[in-house]
Amino acid sequence: MDQDSLAQIQQIVGAAAETLRGEIVEAKRHTGVLTEGLRHELQLVAEGFQMHLDRRHADDRSYLEEQFRETRALIQLSYGQIQERVERLEQRVRTMSNISASLLSPSLRRPA
Repeated sequence: MDQDSLAQIQQIVGAAAETLRGEIVEAKRHTGVLTEGLRHELQLVAEGFQMHLDRRHADDRSYLEEQFRETRALIQLSYGQIQERVERLEQRVRTMSNISASLLSPSLRRPA
């Protein structure tokens, strides 16, 4: 192989290597652009998901607070009804006690 052929081969290999380097640089740049685009899209998805979670949390909290209010109202109503029944029963007991006392009272007893 002579010097001219060797120089031509080196020139061809050098040009190919330079082209390959350029393509590698372009591929890296393109990959960086794609990566940034994906990061942006992922950020949008994360923000959307966070908004969904926040809304769901607010809805769940509102629902639970309403259920708590309803349960509390039912308990208060039940307590009020129980209290009324107890008061009526106590009144009946007092009435029966008064009747018993008056029946057993010596002044009301008839002589036998």
